[in-house]
Amino acid sequence: MLQNLVVTAPVSAKKLAELEKAFAKVSFHPHGEGVDKATAEAADAWYTTWTGLPKSITSLDQVPNTKIIQLSSAGANDCLSHAVFSSSDAKDKIKVCSASGIHALCIPQYVLCNVLALYMKLNLQAELTRTTKTWQREGAIKEAALERGWSYTGSRALYGKTVGLLGYGHIARETARLFKAFHCRIIAATSNGSKRPATGYEMAGLGDQEGALPEKYFSTRDPAQLAEFASQCDVLISVLPSTPQTKYLFTSELFAAMPKDSIFVNVGRGDLAKTEDILHAVDRKDGLLGAVLDVTDPEPLPPNHVLFTHPRIIVTPHTSGSIEGYFDQCADVLLAQQESVKAGKGFINVVDVEKGY
Repeated sequence: MLQNLVVTAPVSAKKLAELEKAFAKVSFHPHGEGVDKATAEAADAWYTTWTGLPKSITSLDQVPNTKIIQLSSAGANDCLSHAVFSSSDAKDKIKVCSASGIHALCIPQYVLCNVLALYMKLNLQAELTRTTKTWQREGAIKEAALERGWSYTGSRALYGKTVGLLGYGHIARETARLFKAFHCRIIAATSNGSKRPATGYEMAGLGDQEGALPEKYFSTRDPAQLAEFASQCDVLISVLPSTPQTKYLFTSELFAAMPKDSIFVNVGRGDLAKTEDILHAVDRKDGLLGAVLDVTDPEPLPPNHVLFTHPRIIVTPHTSGSIEGYFDQCADVLLAQQESVKAGKGFINVVDVEKGY
């Protein structure tokens, strides 16, 4: 059982009280610094932001009893780039655990609402009413849609559309569940291309525990299968992390394989696809209806970048994972860790330090 916890994430007083009941001792440093030598040495558990251990800690000798660092993020790149993890001993001794599972609360609904926004042209209608300050008739909306490159000037329905998930972790599984409610066909592409149950932290009532929703699985390791996957997607949603294997995985050829008027959504990492390939895919004849990008390449985008003003591309500044009470929600993963340890099951959401996720 874990005993001494150091919290460097900004949790509420209510959540801090819950943590204090679960651990023998809790030291709270919401600004991430100011952890004294004795506290760091005694700590066997840390709850931190995505950055991991404080910068003042530079070697494993300063945290000799640490067994787990529970992050408040799904990614672990920043934490693993910390000076402490330059040591192979630290990588072996300390388990870095992600908050994977928490983002099923917010990112799937972000995806659904923005896909619907493009299907219903809500972004266009909001733009027209805001700029003209007049009641826009249907004819004016259709005319504006044609001017901005929409091939169909009315609204579209999700019913019967094929929604493809590139990656099938917690976020993708809940996204699939939401789209299934609109009677969409679900397919998925994963590294091994096979069905498997969900693992790690899960929130009750969310997701697809058994991986039963996709009608078919494809392998991202097989170029032919990946191209076939892309060719079937009316809506393609990437939730892939950034790894050497996924960098620029989605090529211009794969965009070309997507059906006319399909939508590309990226809520994983921006370096999955090159920005120029996304723009070409949207702007070419018989190309995509549009794109939804919460992550970009580069990130952040420079001022006045063309993506900001493209009429059929929705760009947000990596905010799909933000939700009210975020750090409190992520602390629930740490509480689940404590229960798992008590039950003799070990840690959950353990990051592979070589893969970075």
